[in-house]
Amino acid sequence: MNNIVCVILPVLLLALVACGGPDSSSAPAPTSPGTAPADPSPGLPPSVPVERFGLWSSPQTWPLGQVPRAGEAVTIPVGLAVTLDVSPPPLKGLTVNGHLVFDREKDLRLSSDWIMVHGRLEVGTPERPYLRRAEIVLTGDDPNQDVMGMSTKAIGVMGGGALELHGEPRLGWTRLAATAPRGATQITVQDSSGWRVGDQIVVSATDYDARQSEPRSLTAVSGNTLTLDRPLAYLHYGQETFGVDQRGEVGLLSRNILIRGETTLEQGFGGHLMVMRGGWARLSGVELRRMGQKGRMGRYPVHWHLVGEVAGQYLRQSSIHQSFNRCVTLHGTSRAEVTGNVAYDALGHCYFLEDGSEIGNRLEGNLGLLTRPPAGGEEIIPSDSLASTFWITNPDNVVRGNVAGGSRSGFGFWYALPQNPIGASRSATNDASVFPRRTPLGEFSGNVAHSNGAAGLMVGMGIDAQGLTQAMRYTPRTNPADPASSPVVAEFRNLTAYKNRGQGAWLGGDSQRLTGARLADNAVGVSLAYNALSVEDALIVGDSDNLGQPEVGSGEITGPGGRTLPRPFSAETARFPVRGLEYYGGPAGFRNVRFVNFQPNSVRPASALSYQNFTSYPTDARNYAEAAQLVNAQPVYFAPRLEPTPAQVARDDNADAYRSAAILDRDGSLTGRAGQTVVYDDPFLADAFCTPQPAWNAQVCPHRYARFLLRNLSRQGEIAPLTLTREEGTRPSFRMWGSPEGGSNSEFSSSLILGRSYSLRFAGAAPSNFRVFLLNAATGSIALSLAYPSAPHVYGPGVTDAHKLASMPSIAALNASSQSAYFFDGSIVHVRLVIPAGADIVGMNVCRNNLCR
Repeated sequence: MNNIVCVILPVLLLALVACGGPDSSSAPAPTSPGTAPADPSPGLPPSVPVERFGLWSSPQTWPLGQVPRAGEAVTIPVGLAVTLDVSPPPLKGLTVNGHLVFDREKDLRLSSDWIMVHGRLEVGTPERPYLRRAEIVLTGDDPNQDVMGMSTKAIGVMGGGALELHGEPRLGWTRLAATAPRGATQITVQDSSGWRVGDQIVVSATDYDARQSEPRSLTAVSGNTLTLDRPLAYLHYGQETFGVDQRGEVGLLSRNILIRGETTLEQGFGGHLMVMRGGWARLSGVELRRMGQKGRMGRYPVHWHLVGEVAGQYLRQSSIHQSFNRCVTLHGTSRAEVTGNVAYDALGHCYFLEDGSEIGNRLEGNLGLLTRPPAGGEEIIPSDSLASTFWITNPDNVVRGNVAGGSRSGFGFWYALPQNPIGASRSATNDASVFPRRTPLGEFSGNVAHSNGAAGLMVGMGIDAQGLTQAMRYTPRTNPADPASSPVVAEFRNLTAYKNRGQGAWLGGDSQRLTGARLADNAVGVSLAYNALSVEDALIVGDSDNLGQPEVGSGEITGPGGRTLPRPFSAETARFPVRGLEYYGGPAGFRNVRFVNFQPNSVRPASALSYQNFTSYPTDARNYAEAAQLVNAQPVYFAPRLEPTPAQVARDDNADAYRSAAILDRDGSLTGRAGQTVVYDDPFLADAFCTPQPAWNAQVCPHRYARFLLRNLSRQGEIAPLTLTREEGTRPSFRMWGSPEGGSNSEFSSSLILGRSYSLRFAGAAPSNFRVFLLNAATGSIALSLAYPSAPHVYGPGVTDAHKLASMPSIAALNASSQSAYFFDGSIVHVRLVIPAGADIVGMNVCRNNLCR
């Protein structure tokens, strides 16, 4: 019998609990990392009136005196509350317009192709959690079946519906108290309160490979010692080493309320739970297994979909594992709470803020392990190929005390900020008022990122309007709608990042600060990309006591003592020079950072500082070091590349900026003398006053430097390589191959010593229109001469008559000028560029026509 409508039956159920209210504010404070936060949640669930009551098992409750049979679609109408006191046969579907409440005194299973909640579905309440065993099995294998806009295997909450699932309060995760070696059948943890025989747990990877996270069952529990059902296949580190906490996490997967998709791993067509506009959901103590539908948009284990403001709604102290599509999705949803959860073995971005309109959400105390990229062609969005454990599209959220413990190919925490909200959140209003890339940071503090295939924290790759990954600069402003408003510093506090194959942290944009970080065993501790970026009060360790342990038979290249390497895939990648901090762009630098154990060995170089390898992106002569503390650490190392090969030039691996790197030692803590500059070891950058440092492939010089930048605006013909020559001594030269823009090499850069004279030569004819800048320098000047076929028009910062540089009558008059000026002798343009106090850029435009384009 399909579409059964329940008969009214006035049976009073004493076990029925009235619609809930706010959580108690007297809950104890958390005492362990996997404990739920204690603060109450505001808001109330929608009211669902109750007029009549009935037992599921009673024939009197149902039409014709018959309880629902297998394969039927059942509706509980408005006004009727039904207590589920038996496990019914598998249903085709269930629509709850009234109440459905699980009997607290029984173990129960509810199996259905779909469940639609417009009224109230309750398994426990926040005040009285459900303590028996409840299982909701989502069945059906037709992905094209439409159920109110959702496919089969769905729980949908909408239109005033309320879903209340509250299982036994349990400690969600803890950390190892001691290292567990390969082959161990027992582990010791910091706290196993309430864990028991038969529970399923997962022990996190503590090496570079996220796949070393291992699920196990408990066969015995004695205090904080857990006996496992089978030996561990990998070593799991359990200590603090050189001041960096690398104790692996242990997550509890078992909960007494289980929602699972009835499917196989091969099918990938699991269940999904979606809260839509008008819906209300609070979940705690719930296990979600084999949920999510592979390759299908919007089909996720837990999903708030375009709900708007949801203060008071949450997912707490729950677990999600074997997910075929994400973990938790907040889409067009703000002020949700996602706290104290465990996620293990998920495809695609796991904790997922979707469009960039999501603000005020709190992600706290969550654990994410083994986040895997979908197979090629099965990505929901392009960036799923870099599947990351936390994918955040608006910075105005709280991300506190979480662990991203193993994104197989991607980042631990990825601030993938669009210019404006995208997808279903795109609107004219949002286009005019919501700017994630300029929005101040809500909070990022106390998070841990380890065992990730790329960076632990990524703030430098965003998404465009189509969701495609693109380079991004995060530039927080006081008024995000006004890019000219004053900057606001985004402070990323107390990050712990270890065993990441890329950076511990990558900051990209401007006005960002990494404070109190503890970083170890990363390929690069931190990369500072672009402007006004800093690291302060931090510890960065090159080699810790966590040696790691490669998989048997993997063929990985290892370092001395069998140490695993961030990039062990070939002899070439294994030689990657490990560094604590690298500059890319600028100005950027650090203050009060302790660098420990950055020493070269027989396998690879290492140093506390370097520049991003072989970049041609213009760097900054003001990049600085201050209050460096070096403990068993080589201060600097630049991998040598004196001239690019033709193949490197062809693929833009030409390294103009890298070969002219400069680091200013503000206080002498890096070189022993304040005001010295460490430069790449090239005669063009150094002179007899410099001190060679062969082991660094660098020179330490008493000079200040400026960044020279030339842009070819005419793009007529090939002008590379450009040759700069310092007109003194042996006349050392520097060849620039440039960065391709629009198909031709059009931007060229180098570093110049202030107060010196240089000549410039093009490989071909001088371009008809080009622009020269001196950037980021102290007060001073540069003399520059270049061949030019006819009398040029030379302008300053602008290209109107008011900006024309003064034309001097002679070289002597030019050299005596206190301002930028030029002299043309009939074949050579001689220019004097003067940097006034307080300026960080001066420039000139040279063109043959009267007005530079």
